[in-house]
Amino acid sequence: MSKPDEIKRIAAAALSSFDSTMHALGLAGGKYQGREYQPLNPNRSDEKTGSFSINQDSGAWSDFATGDKGGDLVALAGYVWSLTQGKAAERLAAALGLSISGDSASASAAKNKAGNTFASTTLNKSAIQPASKASNTADDGFSCIMPVPDDAPPPLSRHSRHGKPSIRYAYLASDGRVNFYHDRFEPKKADEKKQFAPLTLWRSAGGKLEWRYKAPPAPRPLYGLQQLAALPDAIVWLVEGEKAADALATLAPDLVIMSWQGGAQAVDKADFSPLQGRACNVWPDNDEPGAKAAIDLVKRLQAAGVASLNILQTAALAKATQAHGYELQAGDDAADLFAYGFDRKKITRLMASEGVLIPATQSPPAEQGKESDAKPATFKRHFQVNDAGVWVVEVSRERDAYQAPKRICDRLDVLALSRSPANGEWGLLVAFNDRDHVLHRFIIPARSFNGEGLEATGLLYENGLVIEPKGRPLVLEYLQQQNPDKRARVTNRIGWHGEADDAVFVLPQGAIGSASEEWIFDTAQPNASPFKQRGTLAGWRDNVASLCVGNSRLMFAASISFAAPLRYLLDIKDLGGFHYRGASSDGKSTALRVAASVCGGADYMQRWRATDNGLESLAMQHCDAPLFLDELKQLDPKTAGEAAYMLANGAGKARANEKGGARKTSQWRLIFLSAGEVGLSQHMLEANKRVHAGQEIRMADIPADAGAGLGCFENLHEYPNGSAFAKALAGAIAQNYGVAFPLFIEAVLSDRDALPDKLRAAQNAFDSAVLSNAASGQARRVAGIFALVGAAGELATAAGITGWPQGEAFKAAQTCFKAWLQGFGGEGNQEARAMLSQVRLYLEQNGEGAFADIDRSAIQDNHAARVTMKAGYRKLDTVNNTLEYYVYPEVFRNVLCKGLDYNAVIKLLVDRGYMHKGDGRHVGQPKRLLPEGNKRVYHIFSNIFDDENE
Repeated sequence: MSKPDEIKRIAAAALSSFDSTMHALGLAGGKYQGREYQPLNPNRSDEKTGSFSINQDSGAWSDFATGDKGGDLVALAGYVWSLTQGKAAERLAAALGLSISGDSASASAAKNKAGNTFASTTLNKSAIQPASKASNTADDGFSCIMPVPDDAPPPLSRHSRHGKPSIRYAYLASDGRVNFYHDRFEPKKADEKKQFAPLTLWRSAGGKLEWRYKAPPAPRPLYGLQQLAALPDAIVWLVEGEKAADALATLAPDLVIMSWQGGAQAVDKADFSPLQGRACNVWPDNDEPGAKAAIDLVKRLQAAGVASLNILQTAALAKATQAHGYELQAGDDAADLFAYGFDRKKITRLMASEGVLIPATQSPPAEQGKESDAKPATFKRHFQVNDAGVWVVEVSRERDAYQAPKRICDRLDVLALSRSPANGEWGLLVAFNDRDHVLHRFIIPARSFNGEGLEATGLLYENGLVIEPKGRPLVLEYLQQQNPDKRARVTNRIGWHGEADDAVFVLPQGAIGSASEEWIFDTAQPNASPFKQRGTLAGWRDNVASLCVGNSRLMFAASISFAAPLRYLLDIKDLGGFHYRGASSDGKSTALRVAASVCGGADYMQRWRATDNGLESLAMQHCDAPLFLDELKQLDPKTAGEAAYMLANGAGKARANEKGGARKTSQWRLIFLSAGEVGLSQHMLEANKRVHAGQEIRMADIPADAGAGLGCFENLHEYPNGSAFAKALAGAIAQNYGVAFPLFIEAVLSDRDALPDKLRAAQNAFDSAVLSNAASGQARRVAGIFALVGAAGELATAAGITGWPQGEAFKAAQTCFKAWLQGFGGEGNQEARAMLSQVRLYLEQNGEGAFADIDRSAIQDNHAARVTMKAGYRKLDTVNNTLEYYVYPEVFRNVLCKGLDYNAVIKLLVDRGYMHKGDGRHVGQPKRLLPEGNKRVYHIFSNIFDDENE
C-alpha cells in the first residue's frame, strides 16, 4: 500500500477505535493521563509507564527516553511492528476489520510450526467471524446482544457494590466491535479479595437496550478474537486471565494471545470453535487450579479441531526461570514474569528450554502445579506467614531438602506497595500488632533499606514488633522479597486526591470515597493534623448546631466549614475568605470555635501570628477544608495584604532549592475565616500600606456585631446573657467535635453529579435576593462566595447533619452579605470609587495652594497669589459659581493618579462627565495659559464634587 490518502483513512479509523487499536498493537494495559495514553514500550526494556505516550485525539506519539516519535497510529504500528508505512497500514486495517481499496497483494505468512519459539509472523487477509451464536435470552425476556451495536448507550461506569473498576477488558469481535466487557475491582480492605464482573448489553422484546453486570450466555466469545483474525497464521497462546494475556501480548505482539472469561472454573463455557485448524499452545497458571483448568482446556481444544497443541510444563519452567535469577512462585503466570522484567528475548529462551513446551499428547497435565503448591519448584530459602509469626524455611545442604521452619518475628503483613502521587518515594505498607495487641499500620520507605537496613528495622522496633534474636537480617530479606499486587498512594496533604471522577478525600483517619487504589495520609509530624473527633453527630447537632439557629454570624461561620471541600468538586479556581471585625469580647472567637468544631477540637482554630512560611504550612494542613485564624492584629500590617492574597489564591511563594533551581511551590484550596478588632484595610493603613480592591474582596470584611445589642449573637436561646451563652457553646464543643465534616464529605460524594446544578440555582437565587441589575463585577464575585457558603449549609442540612430548618443557612449568608455590602460602599466598583476619591482629595486639599487663577494670570496681575508647587490653573465660572481645573499632564499622571493607572482614571472621569473629552486624539483641551502660551492640559469640571458618596 502506498497511497497517502488510504494511509490517512486507516489512521483516522484506527484513532476512532483507539482502545481496539491499542489492543491490536499489544499496547493494552497502559495508564490514561488526561488525553494521553501511556503504555509500556514493547521495543525496549520498559518497566514503568510515563516515557511512552500516545495522544488519544491526534494519534501523535513519542518516546521521551529514546526520541522516537510519529504523527499518527499508522506510524505507531510501523514502529511497533518494524514495518514500512504501507505494510503497517495494511496490517492495521486487517486487525481492525477495515477494507483496503485498490489492488494490494496479499502479504505472505511465515508458517510457524507448533512448538516453535516466539518467532514473528506476517499477515494475510482472511477473516474469522465472531463466536457465540447460541440462545441468549434471559428469564425476563431480555436477550444478550453481541457484538454491541453502534446505537447502544454508554456502558455502566460503576458497579453498585464494587464501585468503579480498576481495569476494564474489552472482549472484541474479529471486526473490532465490542462483544462485552470484563471489569476488575480492587479490594477496598486488606482482608478482601479482588472481584471480577462481566458487563453485557441486553435488549428487551420492545427494543430497549440496557447494560447489566451479568455473564454472557455460553458459549462465550474468547478474549483476542480480533488479533486472531489479524494474524491467521500465527501461533495461538491461551492463558488464564486477561491480565496475563495483555502482558504476553506486550512481549509478543506478532503472536495471538487469547483467554476466556471466568477463569479456571469457566473453561466449559467458552467458545473455542474459532481455533479450528490453528496451532495452539497452553500456558497454565502455576498452581493446582491452573493445572486442572489446563486439563479441561486441552480436551476442549482437541474437540474444537486445532491443528496442533502444546502445553507449557510449569515444573520445567521453574527450573528455567531459576537460571535467570527468578524463583517461580505458586500461582505465577505470564503477567508475573512480565512484572519481574522478563523481556521478549528472555521469554523466547525460556520457551526453548528443555521440557518447557511439549506436545499435549506426550504428557497430560494432570499433575502440573501440585508440587509448586507444596513448595517452590527448586530448593531455596523462602518465608511463610501465619498468625504465629513470620517463619523462614532453610535448605539442608546435606539432604537437599527443607529444614523445619524457624520463627523470625511476630506476624508482619505487607499489604501494598506504596508511592507518592507523582510515582516517587516508594515504600511498603505494613501492618502488625504490638505486645499490647494494638494494631500498627504505616509505611516503611524503600530508601530505609539502603545499607544495612537499620532505618527499616528501627521503625519496626520503635512501633513494637517483636523480632527474634538474630532475626533482623531475615526480616529485612523477607520484606524485600514481598511484591503484593495491591498499590497505595501516600500523601502528606489532606484533601481531594485522584482523578476528578474517581476522587477521594484524604484525612488522617483514612480516605473517604471509593477509588481504584488506597490513599494514605502520612507525615513526618504525626501530631500535626488538627482533624480530631470526639462525641457523636447527634451530640454536636443537638448541643452545638442547634444554638446557631437565629444567629446569622454563628450559622454562617459553621457553613464555611461545609463550603471548603466543594471548591474542588465544582472546579472553583479563585475564592477567598471572610473576616469578622468587631470590638473585644463580642463573640467573634466563639463564632470561630463553633465553625472549627465541624472539623476538629480546640486546636483546629489557629492564630494570625505566623510568618509567611508558617501560613503556607497551615494552608497545606487545611487543604480542601476551612482555616480559622483569630487575632488579625498579631499579623504584621506590612504583610497583611499579601497574606490575604496568598491564602485566597492557593499558592505559596516561589523559592529556590539547595541546588539553585526552582523548589516546588506549595499549593492548596481552602476558605478561611478571620477575626479581629480591626479590618484588613484599617490594619494595613497602620503601616501606610495602600489597600487594593482585590485584597478587600478576597477577605470580605463582615461586622461582627449583628445589630441586636448582643455582639455576634442575636438569639441567646433562653440563656440570661451573652457570656452564659458563649460558655454553654464552649462546653458543648468540648464534648462534641470533628464528626460532622467526614459525614458531609460522604454525603457530597453520594450526590456529586447534582452539585453544579444546585450551586447554579443557589447562585441565581442569591443574586436576585441581594443585588440589582446595576451591581458591579466585584459585588457579584463576592456574592458568589457568600452564595456558595449558604448553599453548603443547606446541603449539610439536607443530609441531616446540622438539624437546622431548611433555608436558614441561606438566610444567614444573605444577612452577612448585606452587612459586608454596606461596609464595602454599595454595589459599585470599589476601584472606581478609590480613583474618584483620590482625585477629589487632591483637588480639595490643593485647590488654592497648587492652582493659579487663570483670569488673574491673563491680565498679569502682580498682586495674584504666588503658587510655588503649581499643578495647573483654575477658572471661576461666575455664572454657575463653580471652579474648573486645568491640570498639567505630568502632575495629573504622577501626583493626582499616584499608584493608579492614569489611563483608567482618565476613562472613568470622561465616562462620568467629569473631564473634557478633548479633540479626539488626546484628552485635554489646548488653552492659552499666559505666560506659558499654548499648553495641553487636563480639564476637570466642578461636577466631580456633585456626588462624593459615589
